[in-house]
Amino acid sequence: MKPISEYLKHKPCLRGQILDRGELKRVAQACGISPQQARMELKGLGFVLTQNNHGLTIWKRMEDDPMGNTQTQG
Repeated sequence: MKPISEYLKHKPCLRGQILDRGELKRVAQACGISPQQARMELKGLGFVLTQNNHGLTIWKRMEDDPMGNTQTQG
């Protein structure tokens, strides 16, 4: 069982967004977990479930993630 964060490090095309159906199943299968577990891990990594411009459900990394903000404050 491999964590999704490690898998995503090696897949730059999936870092920003993942389609909820087919791509999510492939990611889950590669990590040895169920799609439901993959969804929970994505939530924990700062991804949110939304729709793209074509109406497809995707997991997208939040741009303004306060937990992952590493910029210096003034």
